[in-house]
Parts: sequence; C-alpha cells; structure tokens
Amino acid sequence: MPYLLEFLLFLLPFAAYALWRWFNPGIEPGPRVVLAGLAGVLLMFLFALWFGLSVSMRPHEAYVPAQLGPDGRVVPGQPGSGR
Repeated sequence: MPYLLEFLLFLLPFAAYALWRWFNPGIEPGPRVVLAGLAGVLLMFLFALWFGLSVSMRPHEAYVPAQLGPDGRVVPGQPGSGR
C-alpha cells in the first residue's frame, strides 16, 4: 500500500499539468519555460549520477552503523571491515 501512495504522489504533478493543458488548450508554454524545464531535468540527472558515484561503497564492503564513542559522542556510520 505505501508503494501505491508513493506512485500516486509521483504522478500528481503530471496529472496537474495534464489538467491544466486540458482546460487551456490554446495556451502553449513559452520557449524559456521549456528550456528551463529541460535544464532542470538535466541538472537533476547529473546530480543523481554524481551522488550515486561519489557516495557508493565498493562491492561486498560491510557497513559499520553509527555508534556511541567512548566519550559519549555519536560516531557516524562508515564503510569498513565490520567488527
């Protein structure tokens, strides 16, 4: 059920745009709006690619979760060999 809600939330902007186009058939988006949308999609794709490549761990590398250090401070989780 949560996946259905996430899918519907994903489709909501597309449905809103389709309704706007349906009720305003004579109004076309300007070229600046189209270029801004394409630039946003390109930047989003490039950021997702950069994030996926920079944050990923090596294959079969264990993840050490966050722990409390000896002084009571939280030591962040990190890739490592395990315990």
